[in-house]
Amino acid sequence: MELLYIGPGIGLGTSILIFLIAGIVLFAFGYIIWHKVKGIFKKKK
Repeated sequence: MELLYIGPGIGLGTSILIFLIAGIVLFAFGYIIWHKVKGIFKKKK
């Protein structure tokens, strides 16, 4: 069971990594949605 414990610093690093990945995913989805909306507005003109 000692192999599973990596250290006290891994908690902070993991939480930062999770927030970073979540931010990248949200930014990607936001960019895709914005790109499609921009395309819809261009077609109307």
